[in-house]
Amino acid sequence: MFLSNPAKSFLAVFLIIMAATGCGWLNPAENTAAPAIPGPNSRFPFKTKEPENFQCEIVQTAGGSARRTRLARKANWLRIDFDFGEKHQRSVLRIDKEYLIDNERRVYAEKVPLAGNIVEPQYSDLTHELLFANAARSKFEEIGREGGLIKYRMIADENDASESILYYDPSIGLPVRHEFFSISGEERSLEFSVDVSGFATGIDDGLFAVPAGFRKISLADFN
Repeated sequence: MFLSNPAKSFLAVFLIIMAATGCGWLNPAENTAAPAIPGPNSRFPFKTKEPENFQCEIVQTAGGSARRTRLARKANWLRIDFDFGEKHQRSVLRIDKEYLIDNERRVYAEKVPLAGNIVEPQYSDLTHELLFANAARSKFEEIGREGGLIKYRMIADENDASESILYYDPSIGLPVRHEFFSISGEERSLEFSVDVSGFATGIDDGLFAVPAGFRKISLADFN
C-alpha cells in the first residue's frame, strides 16, 4: 500500500516521537538534539491544548493492522506505552529520571542525560503531534456534526489527490479521530486513521513508577 502525503507526514511525526526517546528502539541513541516540532497553531478553529493531567490511548490503523499507544501525564510526570497491551510492550517513564521499561523481559534501564549543551527532547502536547500531522499548512473547513463531534476537512493543497478529515470532541477539548483518504477519480479510499479513546483526567499514581519486580540493567543491555 502506498501512503498519501498526509499519511507519510503522520508516520514521520510518529517516528520523530519514537526516536526522541533516545532508547534505540528504532535506531541507536545519539547525542544529537531532537528535531523541534512546532507547537499548536493558533489558526486552528478549536482548542488544542492538552490538560495538565490526563491519560488516553491512541490507535493507529493502516493496511488492516493497528498499533496502540497509551499516553499518561500528571503535571511534569509522563508515561508513554508503545504497543500497549501487547506482550512486547515497551514504555518510556519520565519522573525524577527517565526510565525505559521492557515488559516482555521484565527489565528497565535509566536513560543517561544528554551531555554538554544538548537539549533534551520535550514531550508536550503529544496528542497534538500524533493527530495534527500536515496541519501546519492546512486550512480547516467545518463539514458537519456527528454523534456530538465536530467534523472538519483539512485542506493542504487543492490539487492534492488526498483528503484529511478530523473529528473534534468539544466535551474534552481535543480531536479524537483523524482520517487520511486517497482520491483517484471518483474513488475515495481510507488509507490511515488515528483514534483517541479512553480519555480520562483521573490518573492512578501507580502508572508513574517502575513496575515491582522488574530488574535494572544497563542501557546498552536494554538496547
